[in-house]
Amino acid sequence: MIRTLAVNCTPILVCSKDDGKTAAETASDEMVMGAARALCEFSLLVSQQNHSDLSLNALDIALKQFYQKKGVFREQKMLKSVKAKVDDLLATESHQLHEQMIHKIRAAMEALVYGAEKVSSTKRRQFQVRLNRARQAATTWSDANCQKAIERLEREIHQVTPAKHKLFDKLFQHHEWQLSQEVGTKGTGPRSKFAKQPALMKTAAEDEVYGAANMTADKRLQFQIRLSDAETDATTWSLADTERVTNQMGREIYGITSNEQKRFKKEFSIRMIEFEAWWETIGIQALRKTIEQRVIHLGYPKMHLLSHISESIRRMGSGDNFTTDISEWLHIANVKEGYRSSNKVNYIRQMLKHNDRCTGLDHMEETLSYLALEGWYDVDSGKVFNILSATDKW
Repeated sequence: MIRTLAVNCTPILVCSKDDGKTAAETASDEMVMGAARALCEFSLLVSQQNHSDLSLNALDIALKQFYQKKGVFREQKMLKSVKAKVDDLLATESHQLHEQMIHKIRAAMEALVYGAEKVSSTKRRQFQVRLNRARQAATTWSDANCQKAIERLEREIHQVTPAKHKLFDKLFQHHEWQLSQEVGTKGTGPRSKFAKQPALMKTAAEDEVYGAANMTADKRLQFQIRLSDAETDATTWSLADTERVTNQMGREIYGITSNEQKRFKKEFSIRMIEFEAWWETIGIQALRKTIEQRVIHLGYPKMHLLSHISESIRRMGSGDNFTTDISEWLHIANVKEGYRSSNKVNYIRQMLKHNDRCTGLDHMEETLSYLALEGWYDVDSGKVFNILSATDKW
């Protein structure tokens, strides 16, 4: 594999210089050529038959150069699926990191403007608990407020008065009692053929009491839309509400004044402008590079084995006819064949069980082979390993 990569990268080393290239393009070409040169030097050193300490030291240097410049090949190895994974992680982690950094900047600015003794960790926790409670209370629509909104919309849209509402309740209860007397209490269950009967009876009672003209489909739809809008308005926590509650709690808990809050808001705004400019130019790119190094790496078995080549040569000599196809064949035997033997449902557990069975059979075969060579075998084992004499076969 290493020799193949070196051969593929060799033409880069002899490319002609183009006077029309920009400085950035020239620098990029030099990085690529340096990595390819290190790769070629590493391949030539590995292919030597006899290694001296000098060549092994040169091998370590070439390997170090190769690993240092492995980022040059990152774009070549970024498949569409890998790019999508990097983009998804960047979208998630960038938001989390952005919020964490803003929180740290705010805490540092508060300690600087208000004083560290006023914004201690205990007071910060107290402030956060009270702010969460206020937000939860403001975004919760109580049953009483919901009932008031329903009554107001019924008066405005369906022309419902308290007297008509009492008459409707009395009439609907009478219809329910009649239905229960006819079919029984179990006859109106969710799976009964009479399950829709109460809803139809309620619609008929509303038309009879309130008037069919006030209970049309358009007015019913209008009622639902306005009720949903009323719930949204009642449970919305706006930025103005957040700022108002935050300022009020800050004065109560931290013991600060309005002038100090104005000063903090001004300096914090300036600091946030600087931070956002840094985040857009440097921060987000640094985070992307970190994610790429975590997702797109050369920590695969083939690339990891390279770091042990010089040590292996010192301990066991030149690795003649050494191949990296071992991991490829293991992938076929352990993964592909195991997946094909499964029913494609919860296949990971089935693949592990398949590998365990194959390992057990291989161990059994090795054990029987060893016993057969030592003379401990029966007729069946001898037939399997084809070690029976002509007399034993008969």
